Amino acid sequence: MAPTTEADVTELDIDALYRQHGAFIARCIERLGGRGAAVEDLLQETFIAAYRHRDEFDPERASPRTWLYGIAANMCRTHRRSLRRLFSFRTRWLAETDTHVSRPRRPDEQLARAQRAQGVRDLLEELPFKQREVFILFELEELDGETIARMLGVPAGTVSSRLHKARETFSSLARQRIHEEESV
Repeated sequence: MAPTTEADVTELDIDALYRQHGAFIARCIERLGGRGAAVEDLLQETFIAAYRHRDEFDPERASPRTWLYGIAANMCRTHRRSLRRLFSFRTRWLAETDTHVSRPRRPDEQLARAQRAQGVRDLLEELPFKQREVFILFELEELDGETIARMLGVPAGTVSSRLHKARETFSSLARQRIHEEESV
C-alpha cells in the first residue's frame, strides 16, 4: 500500500484527531500502564509521533482511532520496559473517578470502593501485556472483537483466545488473592 500523498498529509488534522480521540487514547494509556503525569506525557508523545509520521497514515489500512491506538500502545510498551529497567517498581494506576455519583458517599464507602478498585488494578497489572490490552479494550472500553482485532492488527481469533486466557488468568489471580486474604 502506498503512503499517503502530500495533499493527504495536509488533510490529516492532528488537532482534530486529538479532540476526537484524545480522551479514548488517554484512558487506554492509563489502563495499559500509565499513571499520573505519565498519562499526559504518553498522550502528548502519541500525538507528536502521529504528527511526525502523518505521511505514513493510510486510511485504507486503518481508521485514525486504530492508528492512534497502535502508536499509543507502542509508547506504553516502551514506557513500561523503561520503568522496569530504571526504577524496578510496579507502576500504579490512578483511581477512576465515578462520573455517575448520585449521592455523596460516606468515607468508609469511599475507602472500600477505592480498595476494591485498587485490587482490580493490581490484578490487571499482573496480566501479561497482550492479555491486559485485550481485556481492557473488551471489558472496560466495551469494544467488539473485530474492532480490537483491527486495532491490534491481529486476527479476530487471536483476540478471542487472548481474551479467554486473560479472563482465566484474572479469575485465577482473584481467587488466589481472596484465599491469601482469608488466610491472614
